[in-house]
Amino acid sequence: MKELAEHADGINRLMARFGVKFGIYKNDEFHEQLFPFDAIPRVIFPRGFPASGERADSES
Repeated sequence: MKELAEHADGINRLMARFGVKFGIYKNDEFHEQLFPFDAIPRVIFPRGFPASGERADSES
């Protein structure tokens, strides 16, 4: 973890140069942002997510 923190500035510079960007409109103004990068991936379990084809707000 310490090594990762030591390289954070370099990682951020590389992401700014080569990272995936997307645009959003806020208050009728276009803003370009970098797609967020998590150095430590998060595990998201399928429990709590709707099955394919189901609506998220459906009560089953």
